[in-house]
Amino acid sequence: MPMTSLAQRCCPHLAAASATDHTLGPDFVQDPFPALDRLRTEGPVHLVTLPNGAERWLVTRHDDVLRALEDLRLSNELGRGLQQSLPPEPLPPRAQVSLRTTQLLGRAMANLDPPDHDRLRKLIVRGFSAKRVEGLRDRIQRSTDELFDALGDAPEFDLVETVANRLPITVICELLGVPATDTALFRTAASVVGGHIADDEAALRVVAALDAFDAYVRELIDARRATPWADLISDLLAAEADGERLTEDELVSMVGIVLFGGYEPSAQLIGNALVALLQHPDQLAAVRADSGLIPAVIEETMRYDGPVTPGLSRYALEDVEIGGTTIPKGSYVIVSTASANRDPEHWPDPATFDIGRSFTARSLGFGHGLHYCVGARAPARSPSSTS
Repeated sequence: MPMTSLAQRCCPHLAAASATDHTLGPDFVQDPFPALDRLRTEGPVHLVTLPNGAERWLVTRHDDVLRALEDLRLSNELGRGLQQSLPPEPLPPRAQVSLRTTQLLGRAMANLDPPDHDRLRKLIVRGFSAKRVEGLRDRIQRSTDELFDALGDAPEFDLVETVANRLPITVICELLGVPATDTALFRTAASVVGGHIADDEAALRVVAALDAFDAYVRELIDARRATPWADLISDLLAAEADGERLTEDELVSMVGIVLFGGYEPSAQLIGNALVALLQHPDQLAAVRADSGLIPAVIEETMRYDGPVTPGLSRYALEDVEIGGTTIPKGSYVIVSTASANRDPEHWPDPATFDIGRSFTARSLGFGHGLHYCVGARAPARSPSSTS
């Protein structure tokens, strides 16, 4: 597949490396592991063409992935290369999605490097205290019970649609203090962002959803500034560290990351865990008999088939050598945590789902290093949770 002009402008150094390109077909979206296994066996770093035509450098092996996630030359500020990659005005709809997403989420802690990241972490981490996270347990349980109660005696149902896609939105909106009457707007925004954009019309719908979400969150911030509630937005408004507070744009980005970073991974994790258990009925029976095994199910699902696939995106601020390969400055990189979590050099029989597994290496489902997920302490990982 030839390099697209957009990808070439994003990563101008890739033209010289096109002869080593590995093209990943549509089947990679449905099941990326055969390709990841092959690439990991062949070498630690590859230039690949994704199914959407974008070209990326892919880091595949566990040790190299760990080092890459610790390397500050691989930036989380993906918008750094956006302006040079955008086509001339007027922007086509898909480019509008990239620009609008960067505008909305670019000031979130997860998308920043030090020192901005460190400043925001001081302000934000208090909003995700152990007390607050533990306090989510009852909310999650109550919401889960309500969703299953609503099914009545239905002989069969779509778990993804009726539970996995609904539970995260319900909990996230309650955490943020979004009234139940307004959750539809959040559900719409979450469902379109990160999804497949089939055509220009779909791209424009994404932009409209992002605009509506942005406007609503700013109104909600104004309301909480005037009358604080016992919610995350009110706590973040009050947060202060070293005499500084979050700006409104930073608050909006943070709310966006909580929604978009919490919705899809949670929904996929629920679905992936159930599929894996159904494919291993002996392990499903064990979990039904002992709910104390649920944390092991979560940990093994995050390793075996986690929601972040193929991995975490980075932007090379300078030439970076990994595994004997130089990734050129200005390139976009996928640090493949999904591949690392199945590296046979660190995991015995890595393609097998086993909730009794002894973890012989660091699982990277929640990331690693500076940007380790702040939600990794979620109560869903605790023994008593049934969500």
